[in-house]
Amino acid sequence: MGNATISDVTGVNGACVQSTITGIGQKWDVQSGGTYDVTLSGVTDCANQGNDPSIQVMVKNSAGGNFCYTANQQAVGVYMFEVTLTTQCNTMPILYCTTNCSPSTGVFARDSQGGDTAEGHLRTSTFDGNCAVTGDDDNCNGGATPTPTPPPKASITACKFYDQNADGIKQASEPYLAGWPFGICPRDGAPEPQTQVTGAGPGGCVTWTNLTVPGDYTVTEANALESNWFHSPDPLPPPLIVNGSSVIVFPAAGGNETRTFGNYCTSPSGGLTLGFWSNKNGNKILTGSANGTGTTLSSAALAVLNSCAYLRNLNGSVHTFGGYTDFRNWLLNANATNMAYMLSVQLATLKLDVAFVGVDGNAYDLCSGMTLSALISGACDTLRDNPNTISGDPARLPQQSLKNCIDAINNNGAVVPVTPCPHTFASPTPCP
Repeated sequence: MGNATISDVTGVNGACVQSTITGIGQKWDVQSGGTYDVTLSGVTDCANQGNDPSIQVMVKNSAGGNFCYTANQQAVGVYMFEVTLTTQCNTMPILYCTTNCSPSTGVFARDSQGGDTAEGHLRTSTFDGNCAVTGDDDNCNGGATPTPTPPPKASITACKFYDQNADGIKQASEPYLAGWPFGICPRDGAPEPQTQVTGAGPGGCVTWTNLTVPGDYTVTEANALESNWFHSPDPLPPPLIVNGSSVIVFPAAGGNETRTFGNYCTSPSGGLTLGFWSNKNGNKILTGSANGTGTTLSSAALAVLNSCAYLRNLNGSVHTFGGYTDFRNWLLNANATNMAYMLSVQLATLKLDVAFVGVDGNAYDLCSGMTLSALISGACDTLRDNPNTISGDPARLPQQSLKNCIDAINNNGAVVPVTPCPHTFASPTPCP
């Protein structure tokens, strides 16, 4: 064999290995129970094996006995073999240019030049979690067998919350949603089911563990059968949640990822139009008249109407409410020549809806991007500051937008309720 040497030892499947002494007599610290690729360099096959691109290798072991391996040629003078160590200590590869390797006798035909040994050997050592040597059994004293470092794993947690303002961001006051199915694809090595359902309480989450890394995983939420449920937008940078699906990429180091999915629903506001408040049904509520012919507004009705002190007339002046007939005429005569007047009658109608027919001021209006209470406050503020918004006034268009949003609510338009709507599901498909 001449000057053959062990030039490299590489751990397989995460087995730890460190080179501690260089040059002649080089040693590699390895862990018991590991599998290693051993590279030999400077090899001359002097056994005249013809075209056979391999040599025989005797691994002489001071603790666990001798083993024979076949080393395959990688390049001129370079051979490689794989060895698995169990109880070895000071394991020395002894190389022979022969096909008569026999570990039971240890008798081999040496090459014609008497060269049979590669410089360097392996010794069983212990390692920490970062594959740094913490001890060795160089004297074969039966040191503890180190535990191989397990490969990194990953976990994914998916949470579902009710997005009361449809912005995709979980607020402390927004509740988690129970009974919402999530799926993962691929399931990989996760012991949990591929499809899981969120639980009740503050968690509202599902988790998959023991996922192999590196890897790409897709988490998908189920769609409610009810058509009034919607996915919230994703306010975060990629990976994006698109139609309830989030692609999560794990690097080789593993890790833990949590994705929070928001959903919201819509339901009719329950609002009644200005037509209702100007007919006998509205009269009964506002005057207390049993037959809807009352003429005097109740103190409660006046308090609601006057809670915004800037409800306008056609000429921009503040309207002072008299009896029911005055109120009714003010509603029915409104026009958009002065947009502040039209906004005023719609605002008054919404205030009565909230006060007397159960429209929830805490519900969220998607049109204006505000709760109904905030919408009422904002409309009153613009009437205070802009009383006569005729054509050409810069405040006219913003007032018109508010008027349109309020008008839709007064016509029983959809809002996001504070309490989640009912939701049911078919069997979800975890893999898109």
